[in-house]
Amino acid sequence: MAVSFATAPPAASTPSSSSTEPPPKTTVPAIILSHVDAFQRNHAADAPNSKASSAHRAAAAIRDEISQLALASSLEGLSVHDENNDHGDDTEEERAEMIQTQIANTLLRCMDSAMLTIFNSASKTSWADSISSIFHLVASLACSCKNDEEGVICKAVIDRAIQYSLVEKDVIRAESCELLGMCIGHLAEGSKAAVSILKGKKSGGKVKKAVVSSPPSDSKKVKESLVEWKLECILSAGYAIHPRLTDKSVKVRTAAISAASCMFAPTRCEHYNASEDFVELTNTMASTVLWLLSNDSSASNRALAASGCAVTADSIPYIIQQIRDQDVKVREAALDALREKSNVESLTEDQKVEILKSGLTKRCPSTHAKTVELLCCSWMKHSKFDPISFLRTLNPVLNESVAESAARVIINVASTLDCESSCDMGVELVRKQFGAPEIRSFQECVLKKMTIVPEVEEDRKAEAGDEDEDLLDGGEKIGSVDPVKALFLRVKCALATESTTMSSVVKADTISDIISDIPTLCNLLNKHLDKLIEFNNGSTDNDDLDDDEAGAFEDDQNFICLQLIHMAESSELEEGSRRHFISIMRSMLSRLATPDDLVETCVKAMAAAHDTEAQFLQTISEILVDVEDDETFNHSSNNGLLIVRQMRAISILSIVLENISGHMMTNPILEGFRRHLEPAITSKNPIVRQHGVGCWSKFALLCDQDTVLERDMPLLLQIASQEEEIVDVRAQAALALCDLVLIHDKIHASDDDSATSHFDSFKKLLLEMLEHSKPAIVIIAAEITAKLLLAGSFHDPHLLACLFVIYFDTSLIETEEDDDNDENAVTEVGNPVRLRQLLTIFFPTYSMSSLEANDTMMASVAPTISIVNRKLDGKNSPKAMSQWPIAKMIEYICCTVDLADKKKVEGDDDETNGISSEQPMETHENEPAENDNTASDDKTTSIEASSTLLASIDIAEFLMDDSQNAPPLFVRALAKILSSASIDVDNEDLSLLSRLKSHVAEAEYSINDRPALAALEKVSCLLEAVEDECEGESDDERDDESDEEEDEICDDILVDAMKRASLKVGPEVEKENVRLSAGSMCSTATKQSEGGTRRSTRRARLADINN
Repeated sequence: MAVSFATAPPAASTPSSSSTEPPPKTTVPAIILSHVDAFQRNHAADAPNSKASSAHRAAAAIRDEISQLALASSLEGLSVHDENNDHGDDTEEERAEMIQTQIANTLLRCMDSAMLTIFNSASKTSWADSISSIFHLVASLACSCKNDEEGVICKAVIDRAIQYSLVEKDVIRAESCELLGMCIGHLAEGSKAAVSILKGKKSGGKVKKAVVSSPPSDSKKVKESLVEWKLECILSAGYAIHPRLTDKSVKVRTAAISAASCMFAPTRCEHYNASEDFVELTNTMASTVLWLLSNDSSASNRALAASGCAVTADSIPYIIQQIRDQDVKVREAALDALREKSNVESLTEDQKVEILKSGLTKRCPSTHAKTVELLCCSWMKHSKFDPISFLRTLNPVLNESVAESAARVIINVASTLDCESSCDMGVELVRKQFGAPEIRSFQECVLKKMTIVPEVEEDRKAEAGDEDEDLLDGGEKIGSVDPVKALFLRVKCALATESTTMSSVVKADTISDIISDIPTLCNLLNKHLDKLIEFNNGSTDNDDLDDDEAGAFEDDQNFICLQLIHMAESSELEEGSRRHFISIMRSMLSRLATPDDLVETCVKAMAAAHDTEAQFLQTISEILVDVEDDETFNHSSNNGLLIVRQMRAISILSIVLENISGHMMTNPILEGFRRHLEPAITSKNPIVRQHGVGCWSKFALLCDQDTVLERDMPLLLQIASQEEEIVDVRAQAALALCDLVLIHDKIHASDDDSATSHFDSFKKLLLEMLEHSKPAIVIIAAEITAKLLLAGSFHDPHLLACLFVIYFDTSLIETEEDDDNDENAVTEVGNPVRLRQLLTIFFPTYSMSSLEANDTMMASVAPTISIVNRKLDGKNSPKAMSQWPIAKMIEYICCTVDLADKKKVEGDDDETNGISSEQPMETHENEPAENDNTASDDKTTSIEASSTLLASIDIAEFLMDDSQNAPPLFVRALAKILSSASIDVDNEDLSLLSRLKSHVAEAEYSINDRPALAALEKVSCLLEAVEDECEGESDDERDDESDEEEDEICDDILVDAMKRASLKVGPEVEKENVRLSAGSMCSTATKQSEGGTRRSTRRARLADINN
C-alpha cells in the first residue's frame, strides 16, 4: 500500500485520515515528494541492500534537482520558498537556510504520513515495503546533504524519530528504531571521507574537492563541523535506541538490535572512537546486546544479536556459548559471526577447541555444516590451507579428539570439493565460498603426498655422521616425527581404510605413500620409545629442560608412539608384516620400562593383529611370563620391582578381559591367568589390591553363576566388609558385587541357600555402608543401591529411605565444593554431584517402574523419619534441622508417589479405551447369566489410601512411640507437618482415619512441647467426625467386621482381575494399581454406588509447609 503525503500532523497530534495531492513540481517540497512517491512505488519489492543503494541514487537525484532549482531561482531573483515565484532579495546564506528548512519540513511530513499509515493499518504486510522504502530515502537524504554544515536536516529527522520511539504503539516504536538505525548507518558511512580528507589536509594533500560552496580557506572548519554534528546525531540516536533494547515488545527489541549493530561495525564508526561519550555509549550498548544474546526469549533476537554484536576479546566467549543454543538459527548466526568478523589468531587454543567440540556434532547437520565452513573458509584460509600449520594451533597432544575431528573434516572436504555434487552440506557451503583457484590450492595442500618417515639426503646423513644426530631438515630432526604430522597422517590412513568409495588399489597406494613398510614404521616406533624411556630414567641429555618443557617432551613422545601404533593397526598387514608387528608389541609389553600409557593401545593393537582369540591368549600368557622374568627395569628394592610386575600383569589382563568373548572362559589358558591375580588381591600395597580386585571382578563377569556363588561372591563380600580396608578397595569390591547381581539375576531369586545367604549378606552390607561415617563409602553404596532397586533386584523401604536421607543431606555437596573443583570429576563414580544428579532422575523413574516399587516408595516414610532422628542424635539446633529437612523429604516422597499413581491411571484409561474400541465385551459360555446381574448389582469400589493419610499415620506413630527420644525441634517439625496435611475425611477409609486418630491421641500424652501439642490439637479437631461414624461398635466388633470386609474385598478384587485379564491380549498384563500394600489392605473398603465403581477423587498431597 503506497503512502499518501498529506499535510500530516506532528507526532503528538491525533492521527487524521485527510490527504491531498502533492504540490506541483516547482518547489523544494514538490521535488522531494514526487521522488519519494516514485521511489516507494518502484522499489518497494527490492531487497534491503538493494533498496539502500537505490536510496543513495535517489537522494543524489533529489539534491541535483534542488541545486538546479536554487541556481535558477538565484539567477532569476526568485524566492525558493514562494510557490508563486515572486521576486525576492534573499542572500545566498538565507537562500541556503530556506532550502534546508524546506527539506527538513518535507522529510518530517513524509515521516508523519508514513507513521499515520502505520497507525491506521491493521496488517503490516500492507505497508511494510512502502514504509521501508520511504525511510531508506528519508535517512539517505537527511544524512547526506553536503551544504547542511550544521546538520539541521538530520537533527530534525532524528529528533522526530526519537519522539516516535516513545509512543505506546509497539509497531511505531519498532519502525522508529529502524529509521534511527538507517540514519546511524548513513552518518557513519558519510563520515569516513571527511575524516580521511582532514588527515590529507594535515599531510599536505589536496582538499579543495571536499568542500562545496565554501571558501577553500574554511575547509578545515567545515569538515570539523561535519564530524561534530554527525557525532552529535549518532549519540542522540544511540541514547534513544539503548532503552529500546530491553523493550517489552519482541519486535521493538528486534529493531533496536538491528539499529545498534550499525554502531558496532569496525569499518564504519571507528573514526568516532576519539570521543569518550561515543566509546561509553557503544560499550554500554554492547553489554546490553551481549546480555540479550544469552537471555532474550526470542530465538530470532538472539540470532540477530549474534550477527550484529562486535566480535572482540570480551564478546567472543558469549558468542561461543551460543553455539550450544537450543535453536539452530542462533547457532548458525554465532558461527557466521566468528567466520566473518574474526580470524584464527584472535581466538585462544581453548576457544578453538570449544568451538569445534560444540560445532562438529552429528546431532545437527546444519550446525556441523556451518562449523565446516568456518574451519575451511576462515581458519584454514588464514593458515594458507596448510593442515599441519592449522592443527598445530589446536595442540593435538592435549586435544587429540578435537584435532582428529578437524583433520577428518579437512581431508573429507578436500577429497569431495571438486565433485559436481555432494550430500554433505558443509562441502556445499565451502564450494560456494571458494573460487576455482582456492579449490585447487586447498586440495593441493591437503592431499599432497606425505610420508611418516622423514626423507633425508644421503650426503647430509654422511655429514651428520649419525642418523640420530640433531641435524635439522625442514624444521624436523633427522629420524624424528612431528606429533602434529603423525596425527594428520594417521587420520589420513584411517580414512583410506574406512572408505567405501575407494578401490583396493587406491587404498593400498594411499597407505603406501604414508607408510613405506611396517619394519621401518616399527623401527621409528622403537626409536621414540627409547627416547621416552631414557627421559623417564633421568637421562642427562634433558637436564637443561625446565618442568614445562620436560612435561611437553614426555607428552610428545607418548603421543607419537600412540599415533604410530594406531597407524600400523589401521594399515593392511600382510603375514610377514603382521608377525613383525606382533613381535614388536610383545617386546613393548614385556618391557617393564614401557610407560603405562602405551599398554592399552599395545594390547588392543596386538589383539587386532591376531587371527584368533586363542592365539591372542597364548601370546598374552607368554608376555606375562616375560614380565615376571624381566630384570632390565631398575628399581631400588625387590619389593618395588614386584609391585611393578604385578601392576603390569593386572593392566594387561584387565584390557584382555574387556576385549574377549565369553566363550573363551573354557580356555585353560585364560583360567590360568588367575594365579597372577591372587597375589595382587592379598598384596600389602593398597593400589595393587584395588586394581587386583577390579581385574578379579572382570573374571567373575565372564564366569557362570555356580562359579560366581562358589568362589567370587564370598571373596568379594569378605573384601567389601573389612572395616580396616581402604575406601578404594572396598568400593571396587562393592561395585563388582553389584555387577554380578545385575548380570546373574537368578542370584536374588534362587532357591539355593548359599545364593540367598550371599544376597542377604550383600543387602546387609549395603545398609551398613549407607550409614557409614566416610562420605566416599556412602556415595558408592548409594549409587549401587539405586542401580539394584531400579533393576528390580530387591524392593526394600529401608534402603530407599537411606537414599532419601543422602539425597537431602546438604553436607555432601558442600564437602565436594571445598575439596574438588575439577569439572571432569563430576562424571566419575563416587562424586557427590554425580550421585545427586542420578538420584534426581532415579526417584520418579523407580516409582513409575512398577506397583511394587511405588508401594516401596510410600513405605519408606517411616524408616526415613527414624533414620533422620538417628542422624540428629539429640541435636536440637536449627542448623541440624536444616541439614535434613524432614518436611521437604516427606513432601517429596508423597509428590513422587502421586505422580506415579497419576501416570498409572492415565495408562490404565488409555489401555481400557483401546480394548473397548477394539474388542467388544463377550460373555463366557460357562458363566451363568444371572452372574451379570449380580455383578452389576454388587459393584464395589476400592478406596485408595492417599499418600497424605499414609504418611500422616507413619508420622503419628513415630510421635506416639519415639517422641521422648527425639529432639524437641524435630518433634515440633513433625507435628507441624501433621497439622498442615490436607486429609479428606469424607472420602478416606474410616479404619485408617480411626488409626490416625488413635495415634494422635496417644502422641498428645507422650509430648510435652506446647507448639507441638497445639499442632496436634488441630489434627484432633479435624478427626472428631471419625469417632461419630465408628461410635457404638466395640473394638472386637470393628476388628471382626474389618477382617470380613477385607476377605470379601480380596475375593471381589480377584474376580474383577480375572475378568479384566480375560479381556486383555498379550502374554503379560501388569496388575491394576489399587494400592494393596503399604496399608492399603487395611484401607480398602466397599461402598455401594449407583453409577458403578468409584475411585478416589484425588490423591491428596501435603499442603505447603512454612518451615
